[in-house]
Amino acid sequence: MKTRIISGIVVALVLIGAGCLMFTPVFDIVFCLLAGAATYEIMKVAGVKDKPLRVIAIVLGALFPAALVYLRQPWIIATILFCIVVLYIILTLARHQDISFSDTAISLYATLVVPTGFACILLVSDFYKIFPGSIDKYESFFMTFTCIAAALLNDVFAYFVGSAFGKHKMTPILSPHKSWEGAIGGVVLDMVAMMLFLLLFVKCFAKKAFFMPAWLYAVLVIVTAVLSIYGDLMASLIKRNYGVKDYSHLIPGHGGIMDRFDSVLLAAPTVFIVTDIFAHAAF
Repeated sequence: MKTRIISGIVVALVLIGAGCLMFTPVFDIVFCLLAGAATYEIMKVAGVKDKPLRVIAIVLGALFPAALVYLRQPWIIATILFCIVVLYIILTLARHQDISFSDTAISLYATLVVPTGFACILLVSDFYKIFPGSIDKYESFFMTFTCIAAALLNDVFAYFVGSAFGKHKMTPILSPHKSWEGAIGGVVLDMVAMMLFLLLFVKCFAKKAFFMPAWLYAVLVIVTAVLSIYGDLMASLIKRNYGVKDYSHLIPGHGGIMDRFDSVLLAAPTVFIVTDIFAHAAF
């Protein structure tokens, strides 16, 4: 527990440091590197041995968030996705003795699905550019904070509530330590904490009335917290499928990047999509 807490504090400090550089290229680079690291961990856990395939997947995984953020035209993104799929098909056919279909499938998942979660964090941080005059930099910062904090705090609250009161296992095979009591308690406490953060932001840091109604923000946090659980369970399913406990040992007491950020991979897209729909409708 001591190691876990210390590592958690270090991770928090790193994220705070990245947050201080949010509106600089450094922030984008940090999350692109995290996406590349997560891609590497998945490829390693899945046992993909073909080196060209692994290298291509890791490089594409690191670059994909930047592509989504800086090349926002739908036709450009569609073209990139098509080219990536074609590249994997050609590589698989050319090296079919070394690359199995499962290798190709996991490579596509690691290259496209996982980095999209990190890309959405960067997209949320750019809301002040997407909706100038309606959402300012301070609100963009707070919504980016929501992407990460709502997911990670839900993990923490669920762990402690589950440890104290958990009796009914949620998924005994995928995640033996998760309980329904922990899940429900985590979501409730997460919403309370994030509403307090919103109140603090509005009272101390906001430069104008918050662009989103408080009730909608509360609903967003609840949905984000619930979906973050599914992101966590999906990452656990992959680990169980390949018979490993952690994706890596990069973060002592926590595992790897995927172990720590798995819940964020659905949380960040949720915040981006809901906020984007609301902003387009309201502004």
